[in-house]
Amino acid sequence: MEHIESKIVAIGDSITYGFPYTSKGSWFNLAVKQLNIEHMNKGINGDTTDGMLERFYKDVLRQKLSHVIIMGGTNDAYAGIAVDEVINNLQTMAELAVDNTIIPIFGLPIPCNDVAAESLLGQYREQICKYAAENNIAIIDFYGAMVDEGSGKIKEGLHSDGIHPNETGYKVMAGVAVEFFTEMKILLIGR
Repeated sequence: MEHIESKIVAIGDSITYGFPYTSKGSWFNLAVKQLNIEHMNKGINGDTTDGMLERFYKDVLRQKLSHVIIMGGTNDAYAGIAVDEVINNLQTMAELAVDNTIIPIFGLPIPCNDVAAESLLGQYREQICKYAAENNIAIIDFYGAMVDEGSGKIKEGLHSDGIHPNETGYKVMAGVAVEFFTEMKILLIGR
């Protein structure tokens, strides 16, 4: 059997990048370090799903990849971008990945403490889950690990500013990603 190396890119916003720290402290970098796989963090602070789609060719399709984690929507929610537009951007990225034999995985955006933005984010999450289920795309449920079920906000002690995780929050997210890949038996070929 041919040995295929795994390489994964995560495309997203500041929560993928690792803000307010460096990308070394991001959930993505912490997770892939544990899994020992080739990776590239393409999170950009302040990016929207429009921006992610615009750079998808350069940051994802031009790389020799096995998987891409697509996670965005928080900045869209703060800007009040319509659900259909955000979901269309995410779907287009997933379809482009599939068309280029890259396996797409959605990261479910974490909660934020702004009521209006969280309301929109909740709608995005619902549609992401629906689309993923209909198209057999796996989801890493960061939301479930970070949400305080009582308030719907980020769990106390896991955020730096009501939007971004703190170091503990990024470690929690990394744990979710490692568990996901271990359970899915994905990306462990190159170990």
